Amino acid sequence: MTIRMSLFGALLATIALTGAAQARSAPQTAPDPYSAPDPYRDQRALPDPNDPAAREALLRAKGEAYHRAEDSRQTEEELRLTRALNDEIAAQNALADKADEAARLDYDAAVARHQIEVRQAEEQARAAAEATRAAQDQYDRDYAAWREQVRLCQSGFREACTARPAWVRPQP
Repeated sequence: MTIRMSLFGALLATIALTGAAQARSAPQTAPDPYSAPDPYRDQRALPDPNDPAAREALLRAKGEAYHRAEDSRQTEEELRLTRALNDEIAAQNALADKADEAARLDYDAAVARHQIEVRQAEEQARAAAEATRAAQDQYDRDYAAWREQVRLCQSGFREACTARPAWVRPQP
């Protein structure tokens, strides 16, 4: 039995060593040249955004470049077009500001109306609760008076049996 176990252990150790050796000597597969590169695998350091030369190099690498021309180098037509575009953008911004202000005023008015409605609903609920409490108190007093009148009548006090009940209000 011990011979079988040691033989079995040796066989497992041999298989493990053979597998590890094959894994180390296995050739690495090259990436597929037809697949798109993974942008998340690119771990190169990004250029400093505060360095104008690095920023310019990055733009050139992307195929982009922007150079602001001096106003003196622009033609009168370009300057007129630029002014017209800037005026149009300013007008659109002013219109958007006015629309934002109007929307804010509408919102503030809606919030104020909602708060007024909430206060009115709370006041109505409070008034209804007070009226209910007052009616319950009156009922409790009338019931106590009736119980007292019944007790007096049952005890032999004849006037209590023939008297108008306390909870009945006089008719005008």
